[in-house]
Amino acid sequence: MEAQDYHLKVARPQSAALDPTVTVALYDDVQLSEEVLSQAANEVTRIFHKAGVTTLWIACKSSESDETPDPRCQGPPGLRHLVLRVVPRSWKSSDSIFGVAFLSERGTGAYGDIFYDSVEKLHRDWGAGLPRVLGHVMAHELGHLLLGSNAHSREGIMRPSWHGDELRAASMGALLFTPEQARSIREGLSRYP
Repeated sequence: MEAQDYHLKVARPQSAALDPTVTVALYDDVQLSEEVLSQAANEVTRIFHKAGVTTLWIACKSSESDETPDPRCQGPPGLRHLVLRVVPRSWKSSDSIFGVAFLSERGTGAYGDIFYDSVEKLHRDWGAGLPRVLGHVMAHELGHLLLGSNAHSREGIMRPSWHGDELRAASMGALLFTPEQARSIREGLSRYP
């Protein structure tokens, strides 16, 4: 897959110009199909749209690639320019960890990893579509980057662990940010140029 924008099928809301926007540079170390990545990005876009946030996606290649890198992938990361990487597995042995957001001591960060083996196991165990599960996990980790430390909650997509109810909601595309989380994300982005 060459470095390019994902062709998202999610329609931009008419008020999108007023919505805060986050650009996500996505690296795929697993070499998933462009279709799976595009559908997962669509899922994240839909989840963030429900929270009043627009997401723009850039497909990026690792530095080992022979292709000329997209200059947008080289931009400085920050609250409005986040970086996600889909990696084969966690460095820990637990398959119940689906990703990690790298946060500083101040609770801020711009980088996150998604552990594909755990996502794929969840997809198999619950029969939910792989792009939908991957998209929900990606949205959760982006939520950590946008909400900062202590972003876990008792309900919604930011629950620290997902069980039956959450997994059923995710399989139906209904695991979302709470209204408070959505407001906090929008307010945080509005303070950041």
